[in-house]
Amino acid sequence: MKMKYLLLLITISLITSQSIFPQNKLLFTPLSANVFEPRVGALYQFQDKKLRLDIGTSVDLIELLKNEDTEIRFGTDFFTFTRLRSEGRMKFPVETSDYFFGVNFSNKFKYQGLDLSSRLRIAHISSHLVDGLSNDGNFDRLPFVYSREFVDYVVAADINGFRPYAGFDFVFSTKPKDVNKVIPQLGIEFQLKTLKTATRDFLEIRLAYDFKLTGYEQTYLPVHSVELNFFFPTSENIGIALNLNGYTGPSMHGMFYKDKDRYISTGFQIIFY
Repeated sequence: MKMKYLLLLITISLITSQSIFPQNKLLFTPLSANVFEPRVGALYQFQDKKLRLDIGTSVDLIELLKNEDTEIRFGTDFFTFTRLRSEGRMKFPVETSDYFFGVNFSNKFKYQGLDLSSRLRIAHISSHLVDGLSNDGNFDRLPFVYSREFVDYVVAADINGFRPYAGFDFVFSTKPKDVNKVIPQLGIEFQLKTLKTATRDFLEIRLAYDFKLTGYEQTYLPVHSVELNFFFPTSENIGIALNLNGYTGPSMHGMFYKDKDRYISTGFQIIFY
């Protein structure tokens, strides 16, 4: 699918949508430890003194089906994940930025007594070097075209605060050409503890782990991502989270897809789903 057709599909869905769902009512809850999810927040990476800035959202647009056992919605995703360099005194030159947008189909259903949910995304990612990686107008490395279109499918089970999931990416168009076409994914999330006041939840402690096999030139490399999340709800599922994250594996940023990252980071996130 060409990028212009994907943009056209998103535009048509926005125009024809008859019911817009509130931001905190996503049918499929984004995966906490998966780096390719819509977020609003920032993380500081201690080992390399980098800052990751996330800006974006996912919205359910149209309810396609709803009955006693199944609910299906159509939605869209738009977000960026940007890497900045810390130079002190609140100076953060932008080194690289990646853009993600696409459409999604989410589903909640029951199977043999289990509460399950799934999400199918058809999406585009492009990556770009920014002036924070240049010196006197010369880039430390040569920029190149990084663009990929892919199908991303994941199914998750909800078992009393325990959420295992499995899925895969299938990359059907890419530049450069040596990016692996199939990326399997496994993960798990736990809700460890909930502290309550007399009237509402005060703090939820969550732990999540995400594993992928990605790489290039038919070489598969593991990606391990873990998140410890202290979530302070304000209303329904909206609130503020303080995060502690660990990441090891090929860089999530397309301009550095052959580089290996290994860091611990901490930061905050505005939860809106």
